[in-house]
Amino acid sequence: MSTRHLLRTAAASLALATALLATGSAEAAGTPYAWEVSLSGDSPAGSLKSVSAVNGELAWAVGRQEQHGVIMRWDGQKWSEDTAPGLPEVWEWSSVSAASADDVWAYGTVVRDQVLVHYDGERWTSVPTAGPSDDSWPDVPIKAVPGRLFKGGKDLYTYADGTWQTFPLPPLVDIRDIDARSADDAYATGMQYPVDGGHPVVYHWDGTTWSLLAEPPVPAGTDTAKLTVDSRDSVYVAGWADGPNADPPQPSVVHWDGTGWTDVTGSLTELYLHAIISDNRGGLWVTGNDQAEPAYAGPVFWHYDGTEWTKRAGATAPDGDTQWPSYSFYDLAPDGSDNGFWAVGDYSTPMDEYGDRLVNGLIERAKRLPVPSTRH
Repeated sequence: MSTRHLLRTAAASLALATALLATGSAEAAGTPYAWEVSLSGDSPAGSLKSVSAVNGELAWAVGRQEQHGVIMRWDGQKWSEDTAPGLPEVWEWSSVSAASADDVWAYGTVVRDQVLVHYDGERWTSVPTAGPSDDSWPDVPIKAVPGRLFKGGKDLYTYADGTWQTFPLPPLVDIRDIDARSADDAYATGMQYPVDGGHPVVYHWDGTTWSLLAEPPVPAGTDTAKLTVDSRDSVYVAGWADGPNADPPQPSVVHWDGTGWTDVTGSLTELYLHAIISDNRGGLWVTGNDQAEPAYAGPVFWHYDGTEWTKRAGATAPDGDTQWPSYSFYDLAPDGSDNGFWAVGDYSTPMDEYGDRLVNGLIERAKRLPVPSTRH
């Protein structure tokens, strides 16, 4: 999360209620969803930044508990702290990506040093990484696919067969997100900083090198930090800008069709947009930190069906606050089942008698609901 978001949301917390994703235009084809809490309350995780699944019975989520990095593992029934040997101590794990059950990568930091580890199905092993530690944005993205690992930061890096390849970027460019369909087809997005006076950048990897695409048409001041590949030559890039005069944030989503960009932001509004994922049906899910009134509305997800946006309620944590917006999600990922999705982040509990709040890690899962029969 950026410093400007932290300053805007330091006292956040949200509503206590169980919510289902109601059927709307995005579900007209018969795909209603319900979000449910999978991890909340007193757990090893105080905040979770990234999630990746192999299948419905195996997934990893990474983050921290105070100044201690945490890796959580899903076994098909529950989330628990990963106990496989070999994990070094870090301050935070900020990114995880699983190409298979025995090919999982996690990136973290300790002080000003970067840490990269690989899981082979039995243990974690530290792997030397390329490039300097990114002091500007320590939450460096990684993406693993069979045969290759992609890494962002101040340059673009690829790792295959034990060798790193570095693609130098211009000064003040920082890569914030990467997604890939295969070892020969990947996209990366970030910014030519500063945000005010700079511009977004998007690169494509063709198996040999990275190529800069045309500049995405987002409003001035938009920090583009998220990307998802929907299909070949169909890519969405997202971000947000501060609203004028302390107004709510202004999110932006643009679509690349292989030849040009189209702004598809539409009615999406008042959201610190921190996560975006293809729904595998030609649409999108996005989430982050909702700033719409009323402030106790609950955690929020937005769905895009290719034409329209629909705002959906997430599931609230049993011990979540009911007065102030506190729910933040930082990553979305397919859960490895039939169009289900994981969302990870954190939330705040109500203020105690001393004026303190706890911040707990949160994992939610979207499941497809049975489609009601129209037969009589």
